[in-house]
Amino acid sequence: MKVTTEKLPKSLLALEIELDKDQVERGLDKAARRLSQKYPVRGFRPGKAPRAIIERSYGRPALMEEATDDLINKAYRDALDQEKLAPVGPPTLETILSADPFTFRVTFPIAPTITLGSYRDIRTPLDLTEIADADVDSAMDRLRDKHVVLKELDEPRPAQEGDQLKVNLNTIFGDDDEGEIIDAEDAEDEIIDAEDAEDEIIDAEDAEDEDAEDEDADDDEGQEETLDLVPGRLVDELHSALLGLNIGDRAEVTATMPEDHGNESVRGKTVTFKVKVNDIQERILPDWDELSILENVEGGIDGLRAKTRADLEKSVRDAAERKTIDAYIEELVATTEFDIPDVMVHELADELLHEQGHQFERYGITLEQMLQYRGQTHDEAVEALMPDAERQTKTTLALRELVEHEGLEITGDEIEAEVQRMALDYDESSRENIIQTLRTQMINNVANVVIDRKLRARVIEIATGTAPALKLPADDAATVAPGESTDEVPATESEEQA
Repeated sequence: MKVTTEKLPKSLLALEIELDKDQVERGLDKAARRLSQKYPVRGFRPGKAPRAIIERSYGRPALMEEATDDLINKAYRDALDQEKLAPVGPPTLETILSADPFTFRVTFPIAPTITLGSYRDIRTPLDLTEIADADVDSAMDRLRDKHVVLKELDEPRPAQEGDQLKVNLNTIFGDDDEGEIIDAEDAEDEIIDAEDAEDEIIDAEDAEDEDAEDEDADDDEGQEETLDLVPGRLVDELHSALLGLNIGDRAEVTATMPEDHGNESVRGKTVTFKVKVNDIQERILPDWDELSILENVEGGIDGLRAKTRADLEKSVRDAAERKTIDAYIEELVATTEFDIPDVMVHELADELLHEQGHQFERYGITLEQMLQYRGQTHDEAVEALMPDAERQTKTTLALRELVEHEGLEITGDEIEAEVQRMALDYDESSRENIIQTLRTQMINNVANVVIDRKLRARVIEIATGTAPALKLPADDAATVAPGESTDEVPATESEEQA
């Protein structure tokens, strides 16, 4: 058997396979036996008629047609073994080039080819924000607020600083453009979360439509909301207007939204608040000396403050590292050359679609119902997800290649340490069972957590120019300094490090 290979774009490999004459003859013998089974010849038991008689009865073309599928499938499998090839998807028969000698051409996807660029030259700075005393003060206030106790008033009185009010609240933007409530738990939330802006605010065009449907919208009581009379948690004008009101009182106040508001669509806009007070409760905060006990932190208030600062610093660093890593990965993918088979991307797109289906199943909606609601067929939905699947595939492959180039490895001790760390998140009574599960069924998950942590740390080092030098092969004592390009490092480097 003669096999000729041809590399095609998108990690496709074409094989032109020419069968030996004896291979074809053996295939024709088998085909003759099958035909005699399906169409018995008089004087012979089923499957026992000689090939010559079958060939005279049905003709060589019919016999060849019967043999073709088996000849192609067996020759394809033999060619894979002979050439030591590993497809990553099903083959496609392109054409039968010749009947004598029997020659055909087949294509199939193989593992993708990834070529990293000068990935060690990519720089994405790590910007760390310094934690000020005021930031710690605000965080301490929030901790204290977690343990607030609400108390009904002993006797009716006007609302005062620190109270919690239940109110009906309407907001009107500009010229009677009615919107939803503006509310916030603290100033850092900027009163309205920008990501939820579409849910929290009805824009002017929608408001005009609502006014057309209901000319008396301004008379609506609005939704009941809970507001804390604490400085910074409400728009200043609304906060001032609520002070001194009694249960049943109404107020109307106009304010201009700040230019640095978290929701861009309301920045600088004039808003009118219409409010009716339904209830007033006193908010009782714990003493500062009690707070460390409530938070189960040793060292009193000073210990709690130190922990709070450390938590803030970790949060800031985590956010900065995520930003740096995301920016680095974007540059990494942009500078990497990919040759990826379409089938790999298509399979991931199909997985993404079925993941969406599983999410909707929680609400009793099947994937078919979801697609029907969207007006999509299954294939159309998969096609719509192809861009996301391609980005994810490229990111995964580029990072996998980076791990190999950097020679990142994990040890059994590191995996065991991670098992023990994960087990601490579970109740002590079930910890032994959890440890056993982590060591067996979930060992790959644990290993992925460890390598992911190492990868993230290395990406930070590369992005900031502090990565350790890479070792070249053993016959070259030179090293590559942090930040230098590794374009000339032989491709076998990752194998020797592994």
